[in-house]
Amino acid sequence: MKSPINLAERDQYQDRELQLVIDEGHITTTNPLLSPYMTKVVKMWRKLGAWLWLATQNLADYPDTAEKMLNMAEWWLCLTMPPDEVEQIARFKKLNEEQKAVLLSASKLPRCYTEGVVLAKKIEALFRVVPPSLYLALGMTEKEEKAERRTLMREHQCSELEAAVLVARKMDIGRGLGFE
Repeated sequence: MKSPINLAERDQYQDRELQLVIDEGHITTTNPLLSPYMTKVVKMWRKLGAWLWLATQNLADYPDTAEKMLNMAEWWLCLTMPPDEVEQIARFKKLNEEQKAVLLSASKLPRCYTEGVVLAKKIEALFRVVPPSLYLALGMTEKEEKAERRTLMREHQCSELEAAVLVARKMDIGRGLGFE
């Protein structure tokens, strides 16, 4: 954490913000020594033009001691989730019934799109992410997706990257974007 803090202090007078994104962010809040430190860092960073973004797939992984830091979050970017996850958000952010309904309305169509919700002071909106097929194909890490690539590699005597391109072409055709 010292390197990002040093960068924020060094660049505080520049017209450029710093964002530190931590995947599996709950790890930084489960350590009883690190959590209070991170809370102070987040408070200080606002004055330096630096922002901490914590990403997680499961808010239940955050301990109750993370409440102080998560209450300071100005932006919540939430992808599709089941009702119990909405209640997990409510542990750290007050949600009205309309916000809960919007969170629950977000949907996902595998290999096509994912919807989510932005919650902030000035905006509350449902959004849809439709990544290019190649991005989706390159990001496929499930066992059956890897098996599909392996089959294509054998059939076409090609590399894993070339197999991902073949998967992407198939997805494009399914989306009505390609030619057979």
